[in-house]
Amino acid sequence: MEITLPHEQLLRALELTSRISSKTPTLPVLQCVKITTTEKSVTLEATNLEMSINIPLEAQIEEQGVVAVPTQTFLQSVQLIDQKEVTLRLEEAVLQIETSKSNTSIKTFAVDEFPAAKKIEGTSLTINAQSFAYGIKSVAFAASQTSIKPELGSVYVQQKKEHSLTFVATDSFRLMEKTVSQKNIVLDQSFMIPNKNASELARVCEVLSGEPKLIITDNHCAVEFENGVYISSRLVTGTFPDYEQIIPKEYAAHVTVLKEDILKAFKKTSIFLNKFRQVSVTITDKNLTIAANNNDVGHTTDTISAAVEGEEMTLSFNQQYVMDPLSHIQDDSLKLSFAGIGRAVVMQGNNDKTLRYLVMPMNK
Repeated sequence: MEITLPHEQLLRALELTSRISSKTPTLPVLQCVKITTTEKSVTLEATNLEMSINIPLEAQIEEQGVVAVPTQTFLQSVQLIDQKEVTLRLEEAVLQIETSKSNTSIKTFAVDEFPAAKKIEGTSLTINAQSFAYGIKSVAFAASQTSIKPELGSVYVQQKKEHSLTFVATDSFRLMEKTVSQKNIVLDQSFMIPNKNASELARVCEVLSGEPKLIITDNHCAVEFENGVYISSRLVTGTFPDYEQIIPKEYAAHVTVLKEDILKAFKKTSIFLNKFRQVSVTITDKNLTIAANNNDVGHTTDTISAAVEGEEMTLSFNQQYVMDPLSHIQDDSLKLSFAGIGRAVVMQGNNDKTLRYLVMPMNK
């Protein structure tokens, strides 16, 4: 194999594949990127058996071939090249990376051990890549990182209204829902993407943008871009929790506060959090009081002005769970709806109704 191609294109492709290749694989070849050439094309491919990515590149092909190269070594070597063109040449199981000023040799793996990739066939929809990525990134933080229940470690995608998709994630202590615009889309089946895979899909969608095809089967989904890049993920089987049942229908109090004020209060309470990261939130007539106590450090209380409707009450929360959604709420003011003592709180932007965040209080 011998090919010459633009350095910038090769680097960009390796940056995309490097996140898919396994870092600690059970099968050593999974840490590699597979390079395949034909008469007219070059393809870079990576997989970790959970996800796969296939990237076509334009190149000058002197000799066809196929090779599996350790992705991280390859990427780090290419990152340090400052020439416009790179030649890749395979000599006796060693990949030579050549420019006018440098030569690097990387030992390769047996390519026949690299898993064969197949494109899936299923329902195909045109999506806005940036909007799809935004939906995933808005909710992914709320998915469980450790749950033995796969559905709690996933991003759930469904269609609730015309011209939109709704993304949901929950770890059973909190839940985030975000609806994004997707013109003319008709999604007949909801699906669950493993959280780590969903975040990677979002990253690729952000980088490549455009209006790719979203392909869905019972067990896999894939996104195919106009430039030929193809990324696929397995799906979580099973049933996502019927989360609408846990969202309160009635509330004991509604509180509207400036996001900036609540962030300032949390900065102070973060100094005094105990090992449970516990803060108490007290609703009074015209204020919201946020307090934290650590027997080894001290105590702090901050009272902020608020528009309050309803009952007075005090609840305790994991501060991180209350702070996490704030970076995803674009409004300057927040609406907090309290269902009552020991019950869920729903947080939204005061004007943006495309986002809902539910968090359960802590037991004192």
